[in-house]
Amino acid sequence: MKNIIIFSGTTEGRTLSLLLADNKISHYVSVATEYGRKLCESSPYVSIKKGRMDEEEMYRFFEEKNIDLVIDATHPYAKEVTKNINEAAKKAGIKYMRYVRNIDESDDLQKNSKIRYFKTAEDCAKALNEIRGNILLTTGSKELSCFCQKEELRNRIIARVLPGLESIELCEKNGLLGKQIIAMQGPFSYDMNRIMMKQYNISCLVTKQSGRLGGFEDKYLAAVDEDAYIYIIGCPEVDEGNSLTEICDEIGINTKEDIERKQALDIRLIGCGMGNEEMLTVCARKNISEADIILGAKRWVDYFEARMEKRPYYTPGDIIPYLESISTFSVGEKDVKALDKKLKVAVLFSGDTGFYSGAAKLYKELKKAVNEKRINANISIVPGISSVSYLASKLNESWDEARIMSIHGRNDIDNWKSEIFDAVSTNKRTYILVSKTCDVKSIADLLKEKKLTACIIYAGYQLSYVEEEIIKINPGSDINDLKEGLYTCLILNPSPSKPALNIYLKDEDFKRGRVPMTKEEVRSLSIAKLNLNSSSVVYDVGSGTGSIAVQIAGMSKNIKVYAIENNPEAVSLIKDNCKLFEAVNVSIYEGEAPYIFEELPMPTHAFIGGSKGKLMDILTRLYEKNPHMRIVINAISTETLKKCMEIEKIFKVEDFSLIQLGVTRTECIGEHHLLRAENPVWICSFSFNRE
Repeated sequence: MKNIIIFSGTTEGRTLSLLLADNKISHYVSVATEYGRKLCESSPYVSIKKGRMDEEEMYRFFEEKNIDLVIDATHPYAKEVTKNINEAAKKAGIKYMRYVRNIDESDDLQKNSKIRYFKTAEDCAKALNEIRGNILLTTGSKELSCFCQKEELRNRIIARVLPGLESIELCEKNGLLGKQIIAMQGPFSYDMNRIMMKQYNISCLVTKQSGRLGGFEDKYLAAVDEDAYIYIIGCPEVDEGNSLTEICDEIGINTKEDIERKQALDIRLIGCGMGNEEMLTVCARKNISEADIILGAKRWVDYFEARMEKRPYYTPGDIIPYLESISTFSVGEKDVKALDKKLKVAVLFSGDTGFYSGAAKLYKELKKAVNEKRINANISIVPGISSVSYLASKLNESWDEARIMSIHGRNDIDNWKSEIFDAVSTNKRTYILVSKTCDVKSIADLLKEKKLTACIIYAGYQLSYVEEEIIKINPGSDINDLKEGLYTCLILNPSPSKPALNIYLKDEDFKRGRVPMTKEEVRSLSIAKLNLNSSSVVYDVGSGTGSIAVQIAGMSKNIKVYAIENNPEAVSLIKDNCKLFEAVNVSIYEGEAPYIFEELPMPTHAFIGGSKGKLMDILTRLYEKNPHMRIVINAISTETLKKCMEIEKIFKVEDFSLIQLGVTRTECIGEHHLLRAENPVWICSFSFNRE
């Protein structure tokens, strides 16, 4: 049995150590720091050598421990360390193998979507015009002209150059001001790079692929931890080395047996509360402390230490490629997952994971990645304390029967104002997450405008932080002195009206013109047949005057209605009626069905009042958009009725119903009441059912 030492520092080094331990092969692992030691799993087959060693110290260690095989699995950018390991092995006369990870553009882009490579400085300068924010330029003074030709780009550059007169003169010659010049002699540590990036609010680092001696690794890691873009000029250096198969053959491990083995990930989506670390639940703190890897927004990631590493990733687009990459290494030409020991991954979210949180979207994407076997993971959710429950406790108010909503990040101001009015009008308590101070002012102005002046607004400022304050606001009062920051609001209405579960609008309430309109009795029964809910997305095809769209929209401000009409006169009437009834959740599309469906979101329901002879084409396209949606059709002509009777033969449907509705009204003439029948209407209703 060989005496083996692995010089670690990468995920691959850890993976290789686990592979040896799993095969009960004793070995040493050399790590430079305590951070590196945490990266290694405890095992009776693993002995840790912590601390940096120079070439001579490595040689003495090899002699003392009778090392037969040296495996260099250090970072590809650690050129000087690799040189020392190789020379020490030669001096000791023992076998040296370099386990390399090829760092190429596609590999790094998979790990971090903010990294890009460029062949020339000119190519890089051109790409910088596409991003915003300040740029830390660390490529020296000789290529400055490439980046300073356009004023807009030049004004955002912070150039780090040597403190020589020639370098400074070149900066000034290219139009850089004194405040844009950092004239310092390196080397620059990881910490110094981070400090500079913070001080100058850097959003992008520009560097050359200069290796460890050129400070590349410290710049690269600092930029990653500052969540900055990294633009690299020059092709990545690729070491020559050995594949995992070659290393395993040398050790005597049969990699074919490991070909299907998968690295298991234990992923916890953790709600961290509002911002104050003291508001973390015991469960959340325990899960974070045990995590090998911590991911999340930078302000959260900076709070905690991970056993292995932490990254400021919080979107599925960054997190899932990263998780795929850390659990994958190469055996020959095949992708193989690592070992069965679970890596604990904590993904941190503000507030509560179930309350307007990015956790829901990430959970869905992670489950998809698991189902597609891109990762092998168990996924669980750890709830946190939401700002709503916190504010409720501070005010001694409940939130079990309250309306809870969010306008955070929303730009559809008219829509959310309508939704807030609807919520406050019909609820004693309405909790609202807002984005900015101006949102609080807008809410107060809205309540004054709608004569809801008996309401009281409690605005919770920077909840859980030291500067926390709860401000009582009366609608219409002067609130121009509100501080900028994070707010959660509670609106108390002492006399709410009863919410309308359904509404009945009379025909004479609408603007009519010469456009046909679905009569009020037919309209109400047709809407009832749709079986709507508060989150429905409804197409009103052949909308006419918009009476169906408006009446549906009045049932709930959360329902989204798309009124589709090809007649310009009718489109004008729909706009008038939407304005008349304040139906802000109706979107009007002028065009012909089914062609206009392409630009609309997926519907859950559709009412078809007019089809212009294209009923089957319309139904086919609706089926393609959502094969489980609910449909109601009004038929007046026998030709349309005939087509309705064929629907069950052509489509897979359930709950099919075809009824005739005849409405007869009384009309008073003198002292007599005469009966006057309306034309009968056939109402066809069903749900698509793709098995």
